[in-house]
Amino acid sequence: MLQLKNDTNFVIATARNVNTPEIQALAAKNPKSLKLVELDVTSQASVDKAVEAATALLPNGLDYLVNNAGKNPQPTTRFEDLNLDEFADEVTFSTVAPLRVSRSFLPLVKKSELKRIIFISSVLASSQITFLMAGQFNAYSVAKAALNMQVLSVILELAHKWAATLKYEGVTTAAIHPGWSQTQLGEGINEWMAKYAPQVPHFPPEAAADNVIKISEALTLEKTGAFWHFDGTNLPW
Repeated sequence: MLQLKNDTNFVIATARNVNTPEIQALAAKNPKSLKLVELDVTSQASVDKAVEAATALLPNGLDYLVNNAGKNPQPTTRFEDLNLDEFADEVTFSTVAPLRVSRSFLPLVKKSELKRIIFISSVLASSQITFLMAGQFNAYSVAKAALNMQVLSVILELAHKWAATLKYEGVTTAAIHPGWSQTQLGEGINEWMAKYAPQVPHFPPEAAADNVIKISEALTLEKTGAFWHFDGTNLPW
């Protein structure tokens, strides 16, 4: 919301369905600073159409591309009981989809002044931290860890292919844990958190978004490829 209150910012919000009452109300409230573009991250045709729409709106390029789509269909299911088809779909959604979106929007990002690609991750993707949360978000943790390793590869090396060159082309990327958010996706661990980690803050969506914005604005190319906690510190991979 802070970005919309700043008249110098122009935000493009995407969703599979941009005609929901909540999204339409937000757009009506911010007609100059917010535009809506339909986007299904699982469809290349939809992504291509969204890129075309965004390109027409952004003659100077896209400063920040934020990959925020996520799913968590089996939040407390044991590994022994996981539906493997759903698990495979979740891992694909958390890795292939953001790669599809990022490479499609990359020319528009490169055209901008800031050139930043943000991947919304989770503290549960840290192998050191998720080990302490036995039985919680098993599939989700694996999927987000896979995303994190993709982010890392984007910076360092991926068989000397596309991703390896981003840093040298001035593109900064980051994986960011926005904090435990009060959203449907995060509800599956409410009881566990209340019992074992009551000290962890539970952020409203607006506050979690502000956490991401603060970290994203402070990024530099020298800090590219890091995994960030919502408080601005670095998380272990």
